[in-house]
Amino acid sequence: MICSRTSVSGVVIGLLLLAACGYNSGATSTTITLSSTGVSPKASSVSAGSAIKFLNDDSVPHQLASNPNPQQTDCPELNSPMLAPGDAFMATIASRNATCGFIDVLNPTDSNFQGTITVTIPPTTTSGGY
Repeated sequence: MICSRTSVSGVVIGLLLLAACGYNSGATSTTITLSSTGVSPKASSVSAGSAIKFLNDDSVPHQLASNPNPQQTDCPELNSPMLAPGDAFMATIASRNATCGFIDVLNPTDSNFQGTITVTIPPTTTSGGY
């Protein structure tokens, strides 16, 4: 029991140190809603590693895919399963500078169901005492 208490104590101390140092992963979350009028917002900007939530707030199914169609390889993390009304899909954007287009493969010619996500890798900052 002493060993398990020690390891739990170590984890707790580590978490407290992270909190005290103001640890922030830098990742954010964005929601893109699908409705009867299309996707909103049609254009988003996120940092690499951010989560994107696609919410089907429509009365019909939708299925998102990375554009260009049919390759769907530019940003494959955007390729969703079919989303029934009320369903949501979470995608984590990879670490790269890119503009990821997406479409609803169930409505491939309807521009209301197309959008873009601009992904940027934030510049790293260094602090030094030089």
